[in-house]
Amino acid sequence: MKISEFAVCTGLSKDTIRYYEKMDLLHPEIKNKQRQYNKKDIDIVETILKLKQSGFSLQEIKILFEWSGNTDKNKKLTKKEIQNLLEIKVLFQEKYEQMLQKEHQIKQIKQVLLNTDNKINQLLEKNKR
Repeated sequence: MKISEFAVCTGLSKDTIRYYEKMDLLHPEIKNKQRQYNKKDIDIVETILKLKQSGFSLQEIKILFEWSGNTDKNKKLTKKEIQNLLEIKVLFQEKYEQMLQKEHQIKQIKQVLLNTDNKINQLLEKNKR
């Protein structure tokens, strides 16, 4: 599909799509000098949007994509690669902790809403009579 169809499918603007390409997050096929997007590209955009919603920056998403696409379990890492991995690990541990905090906050908000709903129901029941 062309960029205009892809924009409709993903809910992104054409400019945003082009920016994701510029950041090397999307790699559409080029046919006759036109971008061609497919289901895999839609999946990538959905992942990007979920990660952004979870608090990841585009640069962090790029690092994650690069790292996950270049993993070779048998490769002997250089000192620089080990240092990069350790930095990535710290980054994602921090993100995980942030997600746990958000999850805790959401649970607290849900409890407040549930308690409020129960009180409203009690008042409505009491005033029915």
